[in-house]
Amino acid sequence: MEDQVEKILVYLGPSLSLAKAKAILPRAVYRPPAKQGDIVTDVVNLNPNRIILIDGYFRENLSVWHKEIVYALQFPGVKAIYGAASMGALRAAELDFLGMIGIGKIYHWYRDGVTEDDSEVALSFAERDGPDGPQYYPSTIPLADIRAGVEHYEREFKGDEIATQAREFLEAMRKVFYMERTRDVCEVAWAGICPDIPMPLLAQKSMDAVTALQDYLMYDSAPLQNPAPENLSRFLQALYERDRRIRVNGTEIPQQHIDAYVMLHNPEYERIAWDSANQDLALMLCDHLSVLVTLDEIERENIRFQLRSEIKTPEDFECFLSANGWSRHEYDRLMIANARIRKLQHASTVSKMYRRNTLAILNYLRTHQAFDYWAKLAVEAEEKIKKSGVDDWMGVNLETPAFDLLAKHFEKEGLELKCNSEEYLLETGFSNLTELGVALARIAAGKEQDGDND
Repeated sequence: MEDQVEKILVYLGPSLSLAKAKAILPRAVYRPPAKQGDIVTDVVNLNPNRIILIDGYFRENLSVWHKEIVYALQFPGVKAIYGAASMGALRAAELDFLGMIGIGKIYHWYRDGVTEDDSEVALSFAERDGPDGPQYYPSTIPLADIRAGVEHYEREFKGDEIATQAREFLEAMRKVFYMERTRDVCEVAWAGICPDIPMPLLAQKSMDAVTALQDYLMYDSAPLQNPAPENLSRFLQALYERDRRIRVNGTEIPQQHIDAYVMLHNPEYERIAWDSANQDLALMLCDHLSVLVTLDEIERENIRFQLRSEIKTPEDFECFLSANGWSRHEYDRLMIANARIRKLQHASTVSKMYRRNTLAILNYLRTHQAFDYWAKLAVEAEEKIKKSGVDDWMGVNLETPAFDLLAKHFEKEGLELKCNSEEYLLETGFSNLTELGVALARIAAGKEQDGDND
């Protein structure tokens, strides 16, 4: 069966016991009722192929957000998202036009306007840990189950007084707050209306949940419009960046809590905040200037990043992603972003002509308390160069190609060259290979003067 080869993610709570659900769909990944942030977290961390949303929190936590589902509908690998019985029915009725699939009678009530009251599926429950996962014990009766019983009486006793009395009972129970609508309250109210016939009550939420788990593959998406990035929002982006949880050493933690800890403990917090803000500004400028990159440029960025991170095998890469709480899709997006920024930097360097990056680099050193250290070393080197008799330009021997000199210099200094000659020139600000060769030859002359001619 298809569910044996696909990863099915199910959000389930009091609508159906976990044991009954697993008897129907044993290979699914079961999660507690969905709350805000769960879907954007799980779609990245678990990579499901199909999502079945049944239960979700109403009061104890913020409810799962519509935009999370719209995001998940567009996530690579997600084939379908279904909603039924409770929160799932609500969200499906609101998002079926974008492709969420509604299943069951309760979904149709909301879709067709039979009811618009979200609290019809709400109930209070207690939660206890069980041997196979959390167990839920409802303490109140959802109005949806009463509505189902009333509709049954209206069909079975059409035209009879009992049908009218059942409808009166439904309206009376609607006025009772869902957290106070206990079985005792309902039975007392029904006894005052019609004591000789059982209370109109059907476990519609449970039935719809069973239908969703049994028959989800029989339902196809029929969106009026395909979900697109335009259907998301800046608020969803904020939710994704701040509230999405990542797994670190087996524990899930919201990303914003890591951010807060770093800003309150890392001695380099100012530099981290400054550099990360500049990266965002660079991306904004890329958007403004419509900076686009090719697949080759993205792959080049990927290679450079993996070299810098000492990633040598696919296994290394997977370990790296896991250690950083990253998904492959997020990694790919960062490579695209970095490639765009690098392309913008290259264009900026070229536009400077012979001004190079001198002032920008020196100002960076000044603002990071490193200028005095490196300037002192440069002065000491310059004194040795002058003693060698080499002037700024004319006294330099350029018979050896500049990039060969650079490779030799890096090896001697214990540095690692992770880009080609063109990239090195663009990123460091040397105007051309001749200028680079001059700088390298002058450094070498100074070291020969100092007796360091290994």
